[in-house]
Amino acid sequence: MLTPLDIDNKTFKKTKLGGYDINDVEDFLVKVMDDYETLYKENSELKDKVNTMQESVKYYKSIEEGINKTIENAQSQAENIKEVAMREAETIKKEAEVESRNELEKLKQDIIKAETELEDKRKQMQIYKIRVSSMLQAQLNIINEDRDV
Repeated sequence: MLTPLDIDNKTFKKTKLGGYDINDVEDFLVKVMDDYETLYKENSELKDKVNTMQESVKYYKSIEEGINKTIENAQSQAENIKEVAMREAETIKKEAEVESRNELEKLKQDIIKAETELEDKRKQMQIYKIRVSSMLQAQLNIINEDRDV
């Protein structure tokens, strides 16, 4: 690709007959050089912008990759936490079931004990009634004997 300096340094051979007017050629070359210099600078600036944008794209892609990895890690951790929580919940549930069974067994034993004590109290009450009845009967017999005398 030609540079503006190449155009500026370009010289044309002069001919004796039928040649171009040197002033017209030089004026034209100055215009071409000015336009070409402007385009060359714009092209250079655009290349710089493209390079800058490509670097930005690389940077943002690396950020995106980092974010994606972070999201994947967060999802993985969330799944791990969920699994641990489920295991803990299952353990708590099993412990509660065992504890409730133990408590139920204890309550059953307490009921049996209370029923046994109640039965003992009933027997004691029956014995007490028999004693009181016997004592009252003995007292009545004494009273009745005193009447017969």
